[in-house]
Amino acid sequence: MRLLNRLALHLATLVAVVLAGGFLAAALVRYSPGFDSIPEDLNTALSPETLQALHARYNRENSLPRFYVRYLGGALRGDFGVSQSFGQPVALLLRQRAPATGRLVIWGTLGGWTLAALLAWTAVWLRRSVLTAAAASVSGLLLAIPPAVLALAFFFYQAPLGLALSLGLLPRLFGTLRAILEECHASPALLAARARGIGPLRIGVCYVAGAAAPQLLALLGIAIVLAFGLAIPIETLCGVPGMGALTVQAATARDMPLLCALALMITFLVTFVHAAGDLAAGDERA
Repeated sequence: MRLLNRLALHLATLVAVVLAGGFLAAALVRYSPGFDSIPEDLNTALSPETLQALHARYNRENSLPRFYVRYLGGALRGDFGVSQSFGQPVALLLRQRAPATGRLVIWGTLGGWTLAALLAWTAVWLRRSVLTAAAASVSGLLLAIPPAVLALAFFFYQAPLGLALSLGLLPRLFGTLRAILEECHASPALLAARARGIGPLRIGVCYVAGAAAPQLLALLGIAIVLAFGLAIPIETLCGVPGMGALTVQAATARDMPLLCALALMITFLVTFVHAAGDLAAGDERA
């Protein structure tokens, strides 16, 4: 019963946050400077009365409450409208761009998680001050380099951009993973297991991964969200035809239908990952 209540609460939160995220995105675009301008303003052959009538119709069609209600009705049917800047259906643009971003985020998350875990294990488990200082220095150095600059260097040398995203993600995970491993390393259960002569593989599986599963699951969700955020400047600077570059182009062009769809998708991703991590962590604690 408790699980059903938690599921219902997370579902209601998911719907509310997604709807609010889409509305805020539409509001930011609608009331941004220059949104009320239309292409016909540059046509000197039109009379002031005609321009006034065109502006009045444009404002009626883009009235925020009316637009958002109409947009949500179409979105429920899978119709996200037509992009004002690309002149193509938004759903088609999303289907075309999502695979590139998906591959970049997945490989970047896996790589960043693995590298951060290895660096944290080096700092905690080997118990050598030189290695601990080296691990902290590597993490600090990577944190000081903007991920987009790092990706640009990878792009010039034709290296995998997924690795650049991994290196950008590493310092953002290192500190938390290190704290988790420190807690596991000092736990009485692990010390007793080592005293009984239990092998390192079993200790790693049962007394580290098993004991820290709730924190690791929650951190994995955060890593996915962080990776998507890092992918936006990487795709923009390196010319990757993905969702990140599409987001920047839509924001620059004040493309309300496209931005609303992106806001709904991004808000859904962030909220869903957070809810899934919270549910999984709650089950582990139970």
